[in-house]
Amino acid sequence: MRRVIGVVSGKGGVGKTTFVANVGLAVTGFDEESIVIDADLFTSNLGLQLGLYKSPLGLQDALEGGISVYDIIHTHHSGLKIIPTSMYPSHLFKKTVTPYRLKSLLKDIYSLILIDSPPGLGKEVFFVLKACDEVLVVTNPDIPSVTDAMRVISAARELKKDPINIVVNRVKDDYELKPEEIEMMCDAPVIGEIPEDKMIKRSLFEKTPLIHYSPHSPAAVAFKKIAANILGIDYKPPSLLRLRRIFRKF
Repeated sequence: MRRVIGVVSGKGGVGKTTFVANVGLAVTGFDEESIVIDADLFTSNLGLQLGLYKSPLGLQDALEGGISVYDIIHTHHSGLKIIPTSMYPSHLFKKTVTPYRLKSLLKDIYSLILIDSPPGLGKEVFFVLKACDEVLVVTNPDIPSVTDAMRVISAARELKKDPINIVVNRVKDDYELKPEEIEMMCDAPVIGEIPEDKMIKRSLFEKTPLIHYSPHSPAAVAFKKIAANILGIDYKPPSLLRLRRIFRKF
């Protein structure tokens, strides 16, 4: 199976990078191979989240040419396969890094690929949109986030991307936009919701995706449901979830 999904957001801080790491790992839990890619060439958010501070090789090296994309795939201790961006300062000043090569760079990878795009609508985001087959927009259920998401969706439509789906992250209470309202505003389907979950903060501290750190937490179950949705398979959460979560705290 080869699918390239660009995960984008209209603004930073909506939880896009956390989403990519967790859904990428959830896909492997359904016996499908996946690779997540950090496409922010100047701020390695995905690599930072997973503790890859000193990776000698990153996406920039493959974009420059001379090495295979397989030479920059790292395996996190959770089992997640990741192509990070290098944090070495020298990469910030190299003029040979060509993001437009991203699409051709990925053509030989036969896996489900999730690309963690920089937020907003900068130049690098357009390279991600051009490289992907599908677009997944992560937003929070508030007016500013959804308004910015609408702009990204508009850009994706101009590039004739299809399908374009939405995930609503950090759902807290009744005083927020509902999925049907977001669908109406964006004219795109919401394929999943992820609740606010205090265990996410703990998993970030441990540099480990939530579904590995606390697999039965509410957000972890939501990530797995979305991964199953993407794969087109059925997923039934394990029974006695409440008890499992209680014992996980001790």
